Amino acid sequence: MVATPDPNAVFINVPFDAAYEPLFVTLVGSLVFMGQEPHCVLEVRVKGDGRLLRIVELMRMCRMSIHDLSRTGMPVRFNMPFELGLACTLKVVDPAAYEVFVLDARPFRLDKTLSDYKGRDPLVHGGTCDGMVACLLDTFVAEVPNAAVEFRSATRDLRKSAQFLKRQMRASSLYRPTLFRLIVGAAADIAIDRGFISESHRLTRGGR
Repeated sequence: MVATPDPNAVFINVPFDAAYEPLFVTLVGSLVFMGQEPHCVLEVRVKGDGRLLRIVELMRMCRMSIHDLSRTGMPVRFNMPFELGLACTLKVVDPAAYEVFVLDARPFRLDKTLSDYKGRDPLVHGGTCDGMVACLLDTFVAEVPNAAVEFRSATRDLRKSAQFLKRQMRASSLYRPTLFRLIVGAAADIAIDRGFISESHRLTRGGR
């Protein structure tokens, strides 16, 4: 028996490279600011065959997934299109229960790099943090006045916090399970302080 997906849970599938870190933090933060709960493979520590099963289980507990295919250069990264394929399978099996959104840095590129997905327009962020905020506001309803300005400001604060946490842990990358949890927690703190979400909302999401 498959559990009912969490209506606020969102699986994110992004490139884990140094240049993407600001976009990663902006994506995570914007989701939290809009009352969503981001999840990603950083929460899956099992290796081997068990890891794939855990990824699928994590995706199935979410009501949607967001896949950034902006890294199409060399070396080719297969994890993003592979996980997009898994998500599309979930969508085909139960169209009403699962949503799939694709991000890219440039328009029309997906028609060439993934022609089987043709006909669905990706959300184009242009490789910028402000563009990422705009994409997510096109995807979700934000109950925040002047949300674009507020979220751009709040994500700037979150990116500063993320870099502080990275230095504190003496980590070479933000893409670590502990840092992911801390960034989500920092985003929730900012969201509560700025009135984007309530403290009770954080508690119903299980806390951080």
